[in-house]
Amino acid sequence: MSIPVVGQRRSFDGHLSTIRYVGTVQGTTGDWLGVEWDDASRGKHSGEHKGVRYFSCKSKHPTAGSFVRPSRPSDQPLSFLEALREKYASESEDGLVHNALVSGATARGKAIEISGKVVEEVGFDKIRKQLAELQELRIVLLDGLRVVGVLASYDQAQVSHSEAAQKIGETCPKITELDLSRSLLSRWRDVWDICNQLKHLKRLKLNGNRFQALEDDLTFKGITELHLEDTILSWDEIATIAYRFPGLTSLTASTNQLSEITCPLPSTITTLTLEHNEITSISALRHLTTLPKLEHLSIRGNGINTVNQDTTDATLDFQFPPTLRSLDLSRNKIASWTILNKLPGVFPGLTTLRITGNPLFDQPPLPPSVTEASKPMTVDEAFMLTLSCFPSSLTTLNYSTISPQDRSNAEMYYLSLIGKELSATTEAEEPAILATHPRYSELCELYAEPTIARAVVPGSSGARIIHPRSVAARLVKMAFRLPLGNDEFKSQVKEIPGSFDTYQVKALVSRLFGLPAFGFRLVWETDEWDPVEKEVGGEAVVEWDEDSEDEDRPDLGSGLEPTDGGPDKSRFVRREVELVDSTRDVGFLFQGEVGEVRIRVEIPDYASTR
Repeated sequence: MSIPVVGQRRSFDGHLSTIRYVGTVQGTTGDWLGVEWDDASRGKHSGEHKGVRYFSCKSKHPTAGSFVRPSRPSDQPLSFLEALREKYASESEDGLVHNALVSGATARGKAIEISGKVVEEVGFDKIRKQLAELQELRIVLLDGLRVVGVLASYDQAQVSHSEAAQKIGETCPKITELDLSRSLLSRWRDVWDICNQLKHLKRLKLNGNRFQALEDDLTFKGITELHLEDTILSWDEIATIAYRFPGLTSLTASTNQLSEITCPLPSTITTLTLEHNEITSISALRHLTTLPKLEHLSIRGNGINTVNQDTTDATLDFQFPPTLRSLDLSRNKIASWTILNKLPGVFPGLTTLRITGNPLFDQPPLPPSVTEASKPMTVDEAFMLTLSCFPSSLTTLNYSTISPQDRSNAEMYYLSLIGKELSATTEAEEPAILATHPRYSELCELYAEPTIARAVVPGSSGARIIHPRSVAARLVKMAFRLPLGNDEFKSQVKEIPGSFDTYQVKALVSRLFGLPAFGFRLVWETDEWDPVEKEVGGEAVVEWDEDSEDEDRPDLGSGLEPTDGGPDKSRFVRREVELVDSTRDVGFLFQGEVGEVRIRVEIPDYASTR
């Protein structure tokens, strides 16, 4: 067994760890190994014992560390080729012996002898086939196979090292993608010794390893894609490593406890993945704005809840290059539309966005000051409102291609919600509300300004605004009349919440007049007037004198009845609208009404009394 050294990797019963301390522990006898487990839940502390700190863990988990005896058996490390054969050319124990013989004697055309007898080459054709298949391998996945380097030893500086490294290039020369994740690698030189033999290697995955400091004389040529997930490297370390890959275009550094990008990356980067870190603001990424070729950025699963962490969101002093077209912001903590409104300015070239799984979409589509509804917005509402925050350059949202119809529907719906929000507030509050909707003016030019219908009530000195959250703003005064025959009526006046639907209004009327539920009609007598029709020659003709003066015609929109000195009252009737059974709020129908709303209650027996 090799001598344990701080920084080395060990596997105990299949569980990976890194040696952080070698020495004694106060109050005990003998030496101990202080290890940090890759699975932090396996430990008992963070390197401290009885108030004395012996080592520190890179993980922020409070129980990532343990003490184990150096004599504790550890799992056998494997060389690169041993792991390769175990995964892609595994044979019985005898087959492995024959494998060595084949690579020696038969390869030189010599007969194989065991105890002086020539051995028949039964099964050798299969081994030759396997060796040939190894030479054709292009994608090699050795994750979790305890690879420690070119040799199966923690001490790679042996005489046979260079010869073993050369065999890697001879055995599998066509590899383009290599996965060495969750292994026993700890030195970058050991990684370089393997990769340097693979002349066609483009994609390298080293996820879940724990590396020591990068040696100065290493350069990884030819590799364009590097994965460093769950390595607990700092951003400065990750950036330093990235500069040693001169052809690097894609970098993944997810799950590394990163909270801020502290320095730039090589200008060759086009794709950057920083998922499941601890980034809380877009401004923590400002150093990435120097990447002139960046096309895709994924910051999924972080804690982003603001644009600027240290300044107001109104101040934007950074902007990503227009080359950045794809952004993944899903599974963050975005809870305000203000952030979405700022994104087009921070990412001016954005064409593809993913933003699902944020608490913003668990809220109602309108703010609490406008509606009392507590239900979260639907998926369609979330899609339309999000789409409306971005210009037409955005073509894909949450994997859905945006059609011209999608966009027009979304933007008109967004305008209607702004109209409702403005209608529920005073004119003095309007500028502050419109400031939260930066695309409002642009959309008004495209689709026309929404109708603003603020609620008013009569006052001693004219109409006044009703506060949207007051009781008066939520009630509709209705005057119900039930005809009893012989021009007699029974009347009831009630103030009804505007949130009632027709079914609830009918239930109330049923109780007021003692009528069977839903055995009647409700007819709204509006303030508008229609001319009377009469039959002439079997056809309905409007009784309207084309030669009459304009003043003889009632103003159908004025709300004034014909007077004794005006036109004949018998020639006009009030316009009537039946309140059909519906779940729609009656407050929406009577929005902007002044005074009482006249409702006639009709039952079949008294229909002739109209």
